[in-house]
Amino acid sequence: MTDKKHHKVNFADCYVLTNKRTKEFIMSFLNKYIPNRKEYTDVYEVPQFAEDPVLVFKSADELIEYLEHSKHEVHAIYWYNEVEEILRGTMCLFTSDGQVIVGIFCESLFPDNSIEEKYFNDLKEFCGSNIGLIEYETPAAKDTDDFLRRVNEYMQNKDSR
Repeated sequence: MTDKKHHKVNFADCYVLTNKRTKEFIMSFLNKYIPNRKEYTDVYEVPQFAEDPVLVFKSADELIEYLEHSKHEVHAIYWYNEVEEILRGTMCLFTSDGQVIVGIFCESLFPDNSIEEKYFNDLKEFCGSNIGLIEYETPAAKDTDDFLRRVNEYMQNKDSR
């Protein structure tokens, strides 16, 4: 039996691109994957990380409402799971072309990828999209073009195994 204190935990990120950039969809995504969640921050600037923001929101809900109608605004929002379990958190990466990349991060038994494959397949089905990938300890894509490039590389590497 493995001593959990000395066992290194690996993490996987599962991302899927969708055009469902609505508050209703984002809330259903969050409620499905981490109903007991907490935002990583308590202030959201627009533009994100601006020294002199044009707008400031006090909650992710307010920001999501704004981003639903401001289709070209780019922003990343992260939540962590308040319940200690394999699924550790979620993210929504709003892109400049009116889409959103939704993602989850979970524990992994890498190189055994059965945990993240299960979440990834479920996430693709939930989003109604096959455009996605699994990454390990890699910063999130900056935009849709970067994401699609990564998806193509992921698919080529997957096909070559």
